[in-house]
Amino acid sequence: MVNRPHFQRYAADVRLLPPIAAAVVYPCDRESLQLALSGGFAGYLAPVLIGPRARIRDAADTAGLDISRLLVIDTPDDPRAACLRAAELAEAGDVKALVKGALGIDELLAPIAAPENGLRRERRLSHVHVLDLPARGEPLLLTDALLNFNPNLAAKKDILLNALEFATALGITRARVALVAAMDVVSPVFSSTADAAALRSMAAQGLFGDALIDGPLTADSALSPDAARANGARPEVAGQPDIVLAPNMEAATLMLRTLTAATGGLAAGLVLGARVPIVAPARADGMDVRMASCVLASLFAAAGGRRAAAGAGAGKQTLPPTAEASARLPA
Repeated sequence: MVNRPHFQRYAADVRLLPPIAAAVVYPCDRESLQLALSGGFAGYLAPVLIGPRARIRDAADTAGLDISRLLVIDTPDDPRAACLRAAELAEAGDVKALVKGALGIDELLAPIAAPENGLRRERRLSHVHVLDLPARGEPLLLTDALLNFNPNLAAKKDILLNALEFATALGITRARVALVAAMDVVSPVFSSTADAAALRSMAAQGLFGDALIDGPLTADSALSPDAARANGARPEVAGQPDIVLAPNMEAATLMLRTLTAATGGLAAGLVLGARVPIVAPARADGMDVRMASCVLASLFAAAGGRRAAAGAGAGKQTLPPTAEASARLPA
């Protein structure tokens, strides 16, 4: 069995929490339904399936899965309808996390970003991966390999704030942030180096709390203490970051895939910036990644409970009795 010490610790912490009410949106495939069942069995999730009842039941029958005990909210057979219903439940506080089912990430996030749904916070949406890498004593947060293709300085500020909030939820105090770029000096050739310098200046003004932020740093200086010393990088962050902010999505994806492939590490993550955390697994993600992401969602939601309550009212953990009674699948 592969040892995942950081995620094993997170899972142990989540077992002390009540299962998080999570809307699994348009769960019309085996993987989504298996995640709902596995998350419920492990005690991580109180799953609510949002989507067309008949199609969900057909998918479960085809996969040989018994979902008769799961709560289902029936919607028209359209991913957007399921997304809108899930957004309503999240805004009302009836669910505390969203989980992407058999639909595209853009389809899921469009209603979330719509101002009329009340789920969008003051920051833009971004994705943060948490990497559990062998021989690394602490988890590594990497952002953003999923949503923001080529973020400008204002976007990077939001992306960094989201990552710092996530780090706090995971118990990381005074996070060390490496702002990665192609060069370790400001150059007109690479705008990311100027962005890194600007973010470092913002940090000096206290915009990011007491986080330690340095950059621009090349990837080797950011991740390797030996390379950091050889390149003359300052030791406060270089070689030992808690968070790596990549210059763009392509660079983040390359770093993510290289680190996990070279080490056999596990990477799971969340979409942040909404009033509830969002689990958005890729189709190729295994059940271990999906479950780990749900564990992260539970930790993040627990840490931000007071903020979520202020934004969504006194949200209940259970669905309205009328909805629950009408949404059960027949045994």
